[in-house]
Amino acid sequence: MPTIRIWTLESENDAKVVECLANKLVRHLKLENLSIQTVGPQAVPKRNRRGASSSDTLRMAVQNYLRQDACVIFVIDSDGPMSSHQRRQEPNSLINQITRVVQDRRFTGKVFLAQAVQELEAWLLIDCLGIFCYFASKVARYRENCRDRVSENRTFTQLVRRYQKGNTEYIVEAEIGGRGVKEYLIEFSEKILLALNPNKTHRNVNREQYRENMSPEVAEHVLVDQQTLSRNKSLRELGTVLAKFQ
Repeated sequence: MPTIRIWTLESENDAKVVECLANKLVRHLKLENLSIQTVGPQAVPKRNRRGASSSDTLRMAVQNYLRQDACVIFVIDSDGPMSSHQRRQEPNSLINQITRVVQDRRFTGKVFLAQAVQELEAWLLIDCLGIFCYFASKVARYRENCRDRVSENRTFTQLVRRYQKGNTEYIVEAEIGGRGVKEYLIEFSEKILLALNPNKTHRNVNREQYRENMSPEVAEHVLVDQQTLSRNKSLRELGTVLAKFQ
């Protein structure tokens, strides 16, 4: 059984989210013979020789993984167009380090970059009903058959339709540091909390709204199927890479 190593270099939470979504892609695409293994930034080894660059360190780590894994897929956020452009200008930025490794001829067909356009939250937002269910499942009466119960409530479904974008890659920042998909998801979560309990205090809404450390649990509620995948090209591209090793 081929093992696919997915490496998220930005956060350990990202590693858990990507592992969950990748396994859902495997099931949806019927790639039963693949095994998904993920690692986060803690897997980046320390430089063990003088003069070694960050890219050299990544290359050595990739070589080690390829002794046992069929391929290595780097996953990082691309952020908005302005932030992406700025990072491309920084020689030692993550994107430039990874690009140098991916372009190494020794790794042709074995090492890939899958960017989450713009942030990983854009992959979660392919299924706003699933995101609603993450918060609703914390309320006792919605815990069982959550998707069905939420879908039966007109107020809930109107809210889901309002926030469900046809292409989640188009939720972009207007300027560097501006409002992006993370802020969009936070706003959506606030509306969900108030829909579930209109009497919830502003303080409790702020405390319970979406935060990055919730992302792995949110991912568990996200449905990956033909309809939801149609809303994000970069997530589909991850599936395309996985399918190469079936």
